[in-house]
Amino acid sequence: MIEIVLNYFFSRSVSAVGGTQSIFKNPAGLSAYYSSILFSYDLRDSSYFYGLNFNGIGIFKSNNSTTFAISTKYRGLYLGMDYNDLERKLKPSLLYRPFSFISFGYYNDNYSITLRPFLKSFLEVSLDAFYRDTFYLNNTSIGVNYNGILAYVGYDFNRKNYNFGLNFAFNSLLIGASSDSNVVFEIPFRKFRSLLKSKKDIRVDVYSYIEDKVSPNMLLSSNSANFYEFISSIKSKLRKDEINRIILNLSKSNLSLSQIEELRNILKSSKKEVICYADFYDYKTYYLATACKKIVMNPNGYISFIGLYNKKRYFKELFDSLGIVPQVVYFEEYKSAVEQYIRNDASEYDREQRKRILSATYEKIKEDILEFRKVNLDSLFNYGIFVNSESAMKLKLIDTIAYENELFEKYKISKLENYISFNWKNQFRDKIALVFLEGPIVDQDLYFVFGRTTSIGLGVVKLLERLNKDKSVKAVVIRINSPGGSAFVSDLIANEIKKLSKNKLVIVSMSRVAGSGGYYISAYADKIFADNLTITGSIGIFGVYLATDGFLKKKSQINVDTFKIFKHSDAFSGRVLDSFELSALREEVKIGYDKFLSVVSEGRKIPIDSLKKIAKGRVWIGKDAKSIGLVDTIGGILDAINYARSKVKNAEIEIWTRKFKTDFSIFPLGMILRLFEHKLLYYNDLESFE
Repeated sequence: MIEIVLNYFFSRSVSAVGGTQSIFKNPAGLSAYYSSILFSYDLRDSSYFYGLNFNGIGIFKSNNSTTFAISTKYRGLYLGMDYNDLERKLKPSLLYRPFSFISFGYYNDNYSITLRPFLKSFLEVSLDAFYRDTFYLNNTSIGVNYNGILAYVGYDFNRKNYNFGLNFAFNSLLIGASSDSNVVFEIPFRKFRSLLKSKKDIRVDVYSYIEDKVSPNMLLSSNSANFYEFISSIKSKLRKDEINRIILNLSKSNLSLSQIEELRNILKSSKKEVICYADFYDYKTYYLATACKKIVMNPNGYISFIGLYNKKRYFKELFDSLGIVPQVVYFEEYKSAVEQYIRNDASEYDREQRKRILSATYEKIKEDILEFRKVNLDSLFNYGIFVNSESAMKLKLIDTIAYENELFEKYKISKLENYISFNWKNQFRDKIALVFLEGPIVDQDLYFVFGRTTSIGLGVVKLLERLNKDKSVKAVVIRINSPGGSAFVSDLIANEIKKLSKNKLVIVSMSRVAGSGGYYISAYADKIFADNLTITGSIGIFGVYLATDGFLKKKSQINVDTFKIFKHSDAFSGRVLDSFELSALREEVKIGYDKFLSVVSEGRKIPIDSLKKIAKGRVWIGKDAKSIGLVDTIGGILDAINYARSKVKNAEIEIWTRKFKTDFSIFPLGMILRLFEHKLLYYNDLESFE
């Protein structure tokens, strides 16, 4: 390759390279930092050099030669190679950055080391040496990177002179010059962080977010963020100096109440101005909006105070008319999931727990709204089913009426850029693993394409086993949103969490629902976080069996004749269970209940006698669960992660996902049938509290 003496910030040392200018010192750096189009010019002899680097693949042209280069990277190791049509030989190159403070480089018999004493890209000190037959130092330099100003000064041991260079980054253009009369221009494919900054107003559209994380390369899976990624992004934006205000568009928001609670806490603690807009508000989106500095609504919009109810369907009369006989055993009186099969309405116990959850939910919502808006909320929920925009202004429920396009034009919304980063990662940092578990607990991990929902299956056991073997993982945060399910699978998962907690810190973060089996798999965690509006508990179990032989006779005129050797050979085959068989089922369910109590007692360190008083299959809302010791701390997923960070210093957050099978079912019938195949269930129908 033609010898070109360029000493810009990125190429002044074999080990300090990164980006397209790496072609001058060490092609391995082409896959570091960024890609760009580059042009350089020597003012002394009018020679030029230009080219393109795209994701580590580069082609460059000078006055009389062409250079091809390639670079690839893996966990801090960068390997490169170049070929020049004049020299006609391949030259390998290498960069290795194991930690955030040190880099090693090799290219063309040059060996180099660069140190970052402050662990950031602000200051770098480099030393280069040549070794083939003899060894000698050939260059040392110091570089500074500050808000788009990239400067260096160095000493060349061969020429015995000092050299320096200065670059200015202006978002989409870098202009540089060095003491040897070279100038350079670069147009990056991503933007530099420039010294010239302007405050931005940004728009964030809020949608619905699942808690689980499905691989984006799965067939027909969603590429959208899960709730953790969404809320982390919001918190990050609220910390950015270049953002002046954020406008949240809530028109398509469909967050759960616990998700809203966590997002509200972040918004109300921020000093940055946040404006909420929606075409229409229901009580949940209005609850979220009251944490914003300003609430804006469409002139044709309204606020609906319909909600805070729970509706449950009962099938006893239907089963009676069809000739289906449900036979159930449950522990204990609050375990209400079975009532829909054997009753026409709620029992006094179920009515008690559901009313408590509704009243406690309203108390929390009312308390939070009144902190910011002095309104008669009782009256609004009683009489204000629809409050139009003008009435909402008079009642001071909102601050401004505006059309969506007018609002966003007024604030001159800008796009938030993802700037080029020059930081190095510590490849050997301890890790905090994030695991997301959402849906009913069954035998398989399924992703339901049309509903964008998931199930929790045996893949979780394999995932936890891998986590336990990974020595770099020091803590695991498990986010759970599940009403429970199979007693068998729940126990397998809980057992793996128990083993995991012996070697690593295990923290559970409960989302909207973590009840029955969802609580069972949480019990062995070192610490449990839940939101005030989380629904949890339901420490109980039931067994359900539907005798359908009567249905075949009554509705289909199908007669059944059974041939068997032993008296109970055909138990659970479709006929009604006799008293002995029902007693055997009850005994098995009782064993499951005792197992549930022992797991929670051991995991939560609650004496069995004390636990029995708060178990009984009863569901609890988060703040009540905290008061009785079922959860440790009120807080969301970010609080759980911060706690893990306080215990594992300087750890890296890493999302761990399991494999899912794609399911194209339009209706949830298949999942219900799969769930009830297990017969013994740690399950409760908790998700319908709205």
